[in-house]
Amino acid sequence: MVLEHPRQAMLPLVVIQLPVAIITSGLLAVLLLTVFGDQEIDTTEGGQLLALLLIGAAQALFAQVARGGTIVSLAGVLTGKPRTLTESLDPAFNRMGGLLALVLIVSGGLFLAFITLIGLVLLPYLALRLALSFEAFMLEELGPLQALRRSWNLMRGHMLRMLVVVLITAAILFGPFLVISLIGEGVRGGRNTQVILGAMYSLVQGVLLIPIVAVITATTTVFYLNLREHEGA
Repeated sequence: MVLEHPRQAMLPLVVIQLPVAIITSGLLAVLLLTVFGDQEIDTTEGGQLLALLLIGAAQALFAQVARGGTIVSLAGVLTGKPRTLTESLDPAFNRMGGLLALVLIVSGGLFLAFITLIGLVLLPYLALRLALSFEAFMLEELGPLQALRRSWNLMRGHMLRMLVVVLITAAILFGPFLVISLIGEGVRGGRNTQVILGAMYSLVQGVLLIPIVAVITATTTVFYLNLREHEGA
């Protein structure tokens, strides 16, 4: 899917993720060299930790906006109604508040499940049942809770298929993801050198993650559209 329609799969991610990666990595480097110049890197002291959390939250939000635009773009191609870049991204930006709420609900719910024994056992089940929430949110213009319910209902009877798809996708992406995660592990030098190199590596990681996110998004979007077509048959 990504190879057949690279523009629709990659462009919404590129125009959002690339500037965000440049700005956030640069901003973090500037903060570490100036405001937090007298602190150790990755310290848990309040100011630096708060800055990291805020930057991370902004990255996560815009990542979902980019992914939402990609969902709309790919769905347009698959349904014979291709959209321009602006038409793909507008719904994601216009519904940014709902996207944020959906991210908080899903991540918060999965985190609570993770820290409890019973929830930990149910975590894979919950993750699979809610895997299509963002597709339902973007393509059916539902609210966050309605999107969760829609994904839950769509996935009934299709859990095994989704699990197989997830495992195959994970196997394909394991190598590239491992390489990306290891980038920057060997950074050495003085504090300023580590800050600058760390920012560069963060930017490289952000760029390299774009095709991975494109593949994941294409996989879930195709799965969602197939289920919706099956539902209407």
